Amino acid sequence: MRTPAVIAALMVLATTPAAAQRATYPPEEFAARRAALCGVLDQGTVLLFGNSMPPAGVRSRQDNDFFYYTGVEDLHAALLLQVDGCAATLFLPQQGEQEVRADGANLLTSKVDAGSLGFAAIRPLTLLEESLAVERYDGPVRLWVRLAEPDTVDNGRLDIGLYLALRFTTGFGGRPSDNAWKVSTLRARFPDFELRDVTPFIDRQRMIKTPREIEVLRRNGRVSAEGIRRAITATRPGLYEYHLEAAARAWYDWNGADGVAFPAIVASGPNLLTWHYAANSRQLEADDIVVMDFGADMGHLTMDVTRTWPVDGEFTELELRAYRCMLEAQKAIIAAMRPGATRADTVEVERAILEKWGFTDQRAGGAGHFVGMAVHDVGDESAPFAPGMVIAVEPAIMIDDQELQVRIEDTVLITAEGAEILTVGLAREVDELLALVGSDPPGHIPP
Repeated sequence: MRTPAVIAALMVLATTPAAAQRATYPPEEFAARRAALCGVLDQGTVLLFGNSMPPAGVRSRQDNDFFYYTGVEDLHAALLLQVDGCAATLFLPQQGEQEVRADGANLLTSKVDAGSLGFAAIRPLTLLEESLAVERYDGPVRLWVRLAEPDTVDNGRLDIGLYLALRFTTGFGGRPSDNAWKVSTLRARFPDFELRDVTPFIDRQRMIKTPREIEVLRRNGRVSAEGIRRAITATRPGLYEYHLEAAARAWYDWNGADGVAFPAIVASGPNLLTWHYAANSRQLEADDIVVMDFGADMGHLTMDVTRTWPVDGEFTELELRAYRCMLEAQKAIIAAMRPGATRADTVEVERAILEKWGFTDQRAGGAGHFVGMAVHDVGDESAPFAPGMVIAVEPAIMIDDQELQVRIEDTVLITAEGAEILTVGLAREVDELLALVGSDPPGHIPP
């Protein structure tokens, strides 16, 4: 006879989604990305470094550019890629018994077959400088390195640069970034090398998603949207903003997310006017509206989705007018996002709708930022839309003297036919949205 505990466990397993395993990539995916990079570079060698320090308090996530070309999560890794022939060598630190006990064996210690992962060899990190020095035998050395700063899961290259600039304003925070230190060390130790910036080539490649990336993004879009939907259904006066975060985050984790794309923004009351509010500590009141901006990180790919709703299920006249305006604007922007069109085109589309609804003092932003390995992903925002681009569309109205923000955001994929919404399954229409508010029984937290 099965005990109640066993029966409960079986019920949990029975309700676990069949596709809840974490997203992975075959070695051929990374080999194809390396081949594409080699195909656009002149002669020389590419050198990329992985992360050297684990993050504080969260699961480790590899440097975006390094992961993009290797799929390797091990710390202190380096990649040497010969442009001619596109042979890739991975360098990793040799580990002692205690290191293996504490953190697990890396690919070098595990003696993984390099060829099975698409590498020509996996070598000890201590041989990296020697391998670079050997390059001199073939004449002048052109070394492709990342001269720009990295991006992270929730900060683009520009964001990182701005944070570093602020850090440099104090005499106690003026040390170079880890990336800048590596570049300066290469220049000091190999003064005869010609260092070239590989970043623009990486950014152009990452801007257009591969078929496998699109598969993962579609899955992440569904999961991220459902998480927000569950937060809406859990909403009621007396809960705290962090309760809505928990409802969404539980769904993300349950469905195989590696983490979150950025700290959840669950803003109500006076918090509505802070774009990146993340304390999520305020108690919800009946006459509040909530702006929730969140998304999962899955397979090293992020998602971005926002909804605005009233805690008591009823918009005021101003809130409703602003919401209908933003809904019309978002639909029109997405409809305009066809191959060959530009962001400037979508700005004009939004501006006309703001004028129609009487919000002429509001800024029209049109199509938003790129989304991918970073939630503010790399890419040329002046480029016309092209198939494979993934972009967040997030028109917003902010009225300071009313402590009001209304924002609707979805992440879309540009296809040959137009824009495909990835964050599907989440209500936007007014009646459907309001019907969701508080529709879950009190105390129910998904999954």
